[in-house]
Amino acid sequence: MMDASANDQSAVQPERAFVSDLFHAVSQSLTALECGLELSLRRDQSAAEFRARVETALVNAKLLHRRLLEARALQDASEPGDTHLPVGVKGLLLQLREDLLPVATSAKVKLEVKCEAAMVHGNEARLRHGFFYLLEFLLRVCPTGQRVSIRAQRVSLTAFEVSFRTCGSNRIETPESPLDADPADLSLRIAQRTFRAAGGELMLTQNRTGQIAGYVRLLVAD
Repeated sequence: MMDASANDQSAVQPERAFVSDLFHAVSQSLTALECGLELSLRRDQSAAEFRARVETALVNAKLLHRRLLEARALQDASEPGDTHLPVGVKGLLLQLREDLLPVATSAKVKLEVKCEAAMVHGNEARLRHGFFYLLEFLLRVCPTGQRVSIRAQRVSLTAFEVSFRTCGSNRIETPESPLDADPADLSLRIAQRTFRAAGGELMLTQNRTGQIAGYVRLLVAD
């Protein structure tokens, strides 16, 4: 009985730490926004100084809005949604590639997607969100001038696998060690919960040079 209680506490601790980190991130953005606006109102300043403070406040407001949207997405990610219709993975991934090309171009990262046609279990909107947050994470951590490579194919009668890696243009090293999600990285946490809710899983590894690889495994629907 004591062992079960200890296990429950062990499972709760990471979640508490995550909520604490999220609260800190939101509070920090809100405090910066409030302070910036108050200083703008109370201090005599030139038009240029006032404009600079307003621009800083706008950046903080956008960051706060993003954090709140991510928190909402994280809450929704644990719910599978309506799964009575199978989801076509190929069209979903190719459309996401088009949507994220401006982000990849801005980050100077090449985004490659090759995918076999297949139908999987899940909710299309939820899976789209899951892959969006996963690709956003990969583009963000991929070094400038390298690429994010996505390959998707059926690997068994029941499983469809979307593998990914960040790598340079001339050399690919095999990642070796497991990579745990940063509790403060909402994108990765949202993706993990989304695929888990669909009956799948997300695994990541990282090698000594920092290259990341892994896969999303989903249940085949046809």
